Amino acid sequence: MTALATRAPLAATIQTKTRLLDWFDPIHDPGGVISRTVLKLDQLAAKRGVRLYPQTDPHGLKAIAQAYRHLGTVLSPNADPDYSRLDETNTFWVLGLDDNGEPATTQAARYIDWTGSSLADEVEAFRYFYENPEKHLTEDSYCRVPRPAAEQITGPMMLSGTIWVRPDMRGPDDQGIVLSQLLGRLSRMIGIAMWWPDFVFTFSSTDHVKRGVVANFGWAHHEFPVEWKLPGLPVYKGGLFWMTREEMLDWAATEPSLTQPGTAA
Repeated sequence: MTALATRAPLAATIQTKTRLLDWFDPIHDPGGVISRTVLKLDQLAAKRGVRLYPQTDPHGLKAIAQAYRHLGTVLSPNADPDYSRLDETNTFWVLGLDDNGEPATTQAARYIDWTGSSLADEVEAFRYFYENPEKHLTEDSYCRVPRPAAEQITGPMMLSGTIWVRPDMRGPDDQGIVLSQLLGRLSRMIGIAMWWPDFVFTFSSTDHVKRGVVANFGWAHHEFPVEWKLPGLPVYKGGLFWMTREEMLDWAATEPSLTQPGTAA
């Protein structure tokens, strides 16, 4: 069954009037490198047949995940406004629509200030996933992240994740454009321009790592293993990937190719 055959109407909280470049107004943009990068990424997405629309209401992202669950969308509690405190001050997401107005991609970012704590402490205490963990945890819940690496990620930080690319849009096209790589870089650039975090991080599943999905995402550091079990969800196994703000800006300045053939993602 095709995506169009099962198309669901867009939620009322999703806006499709303002394009990404009309919305993007960087607060931080040293040397203009972020603006140049975002412009290039938007152009590449358009070449792939995807128009990008910025979103600030996380309920819209949840609506997409629910409507397209049959196409592989999965929303973690940390990106779900019913479990985490999310609003326009600490999150944004980008919706990609194809030429038929059908959702083709999503990508989100979240700002967190854990000054006085660390990523390791917050994840293992489940505060990374839930605003009030005690309301949701069950006896079989657990979480383990690599220490001391995750202990060193502290202060203001940004999560880049929730990438979803519709199956028929995955992998490189005839121009070599890989949407997952494009989106992963886009959210980091926008988030740094907005929030100026000390660290940017993500978690990636073991399956994605083995298939080479994250190999071209530019992450400067990684550690394994990561494993957790959350209520109502299967066991998650993967790795922690991160970089400092300076490493991210240096990587952006080198303008790595975004049009190399790669593994489908």
